[in-house]
Amino acid sequence: MRRTLISLGGTLLVAATALAAGALVGVSAGAASAGATTMSGTLVGEGGSYLQPVTSKLLHDDGINLLPDFGAYTNTDLDQGIADFVGSAPDQFAADYVVSERALTAAEASTAQANGRSFAYVPFAAAPVAVVNLVPTASFGTQTIQPSDFCPHVQLSLTDLATLYGFDSANPLVSWGDSRLQCSDSAPLEPLGPGLAGNLDPTMENYALMSLLDSTPSSKALFDAGLENRKSVTTDDTPSEHWPYGGGIPGGDEVLIGKLIGINDRTNAPSSLAAFWQLGTTFPVSSVWTGAPLGTPWNLPTAAIQNAQGSYVAPSTGAASADEADASLASTTDPSTNNLVTFNPSATDATAYNSYLMEESYLVVPLNGLPADKATALAQFIRFVLGPTGQADVSSFGAAPATQAMVAAGLKIAQAVDEEAAASTAAATAASTTTTTSTTASTTATTAATSTTTTVGSAAVGSNGGSSSGSSSAGGSSSSSGLAFTGSDPLPLLGVGAAFVVIGELSRRRLRRRGARS
Repeated sequence: MRRTLISLGGTLLVAATALAAGALVGVSAGAASAGATTMSGTLVGEGGSYLQPVTSKLLHDDGINLLPDFGAYTNTDLDQGIADFVGSAPDQFAADYVVSERALTAAEASTAQANGRSFAYVPFAAAPVAVVNLVPTASFGTQTIQPSDFCPHVQLSLTDLATLYGFDSANPLVSWGDSRLQCSDSAPLEPLGPGLAGNLDPTMENYALMSLLDSTPSSKALFDAGLENRKSVTTDDTPSEHWPYGGGIPGGDEVLIGKLIGINDRTNAPSSLAAFWQLGTTFPVSSVWTGAPLGTPWNLPTAAIQNAQGSYVAPSTGAASADEADASLASTTDPSTNNLVTFNPSATDATAYNSYLMEESYLVVPLNGLPADKATALAQFIRFVLGPTGQADVSSFGAAPATQAMVAAGLKIAQAVDEEAAASTAAATAASTTTTTSTTASTTATTAATSTTTTVGSAAVGSNGGSSSGSSSAGGSSSSSGLAFTGSDPLPLLGVGAAFVVIGELSRRRLRRRGARS
């Protein structure tokens, strides 16, 4: 399955790299080595799969406005994307921005600072963590499966979730036909055994579900019992990005879903044969993957989770927006903590999704160090994402758009990135002026030194055109120590070589990450 999404002429990227070789030729010998920084002319983004379909759509729709740069996003997984953003050494960064559902840890922020990168958060979308239940109603046939065969929304209270994902030794839940579980349309459920699956990549989907299961003493006790009695990889119930049970599938949400519902590689549609579905399986996933994330309808059945008010609410744009309206937005003088969003349960809002299962996605952007073209493109991208078209894209995937306060805060960050572009331009101009001045002075001195005496044949002629006695060379050879230049201009050849270095490094990185996941 695809791990990399590149928008706006992604198929032309390699060709564009080759055409840009002329610009690469001019890099001085003292510049950063290949792979030390991101590709010139491409705004390189990384992160996990949580909001991957939305990010791809945003880059595609904004693509022409990013020219002459390209916009790119790679699902490396969340932790690796942040690691590439904070850098491996001073001024050595493998990502220009990150799409993240969490704040950087203190250690990650310290690493970024040590490597010379300051950063800020731009909140732009709130997407629910859906609990998908591949549970048909009791009337479905055993050979084929259609969307109408599923319970649209199994109603799950916190106790139901804890019994499902944990273990009740006194009354274990062994079938979806258990009387404790109800479908939203009251249809009886097929009595299949529940199976647990999850995204093996580090993701806040896992963290959110574990946080909810830990939220009360009774649900925590059931969850602990599950970790003790089920096939689990840990007995630690501390909320984590890592899936705690067996059955985890690496590669991100698209790969996870593809293996559970038999996605056809040619049509991108789920199989209609029941044998290709892992029926009875439940798993947490970003809600943006449950509708038509890649253009073809999947319409995965999601649970209606009981919220703080007591109502059962399924994930949707409206439910996410209602919960986001009760969220708080941090306002600090420190960019590394400013603009962080906290979701707060509401005991009076019957329409809000369960706040424990809400995640805000941020553009995490650098405030210094980007080349002027990338900083300009990134500032423009922030404005597009927060504008009407970008926010409509967010809503079309079932996520909540940013609140007015979040938009205002994000536009301030866009202005700061514009200032970063101006600073980079000024620094480049100053460096160019210094280089030109130094080169001119050096050339003048060299000309003065070499024009004093020029050999013509066997007689040395002074700068005033007169002969200089005693300067003739035996045999008529020249007294000049220089050699005539007889080769062609080497710069085009260097440009081709530089292009191959860039393309080779991209291939090396991609193979390295694929190898690490396999």
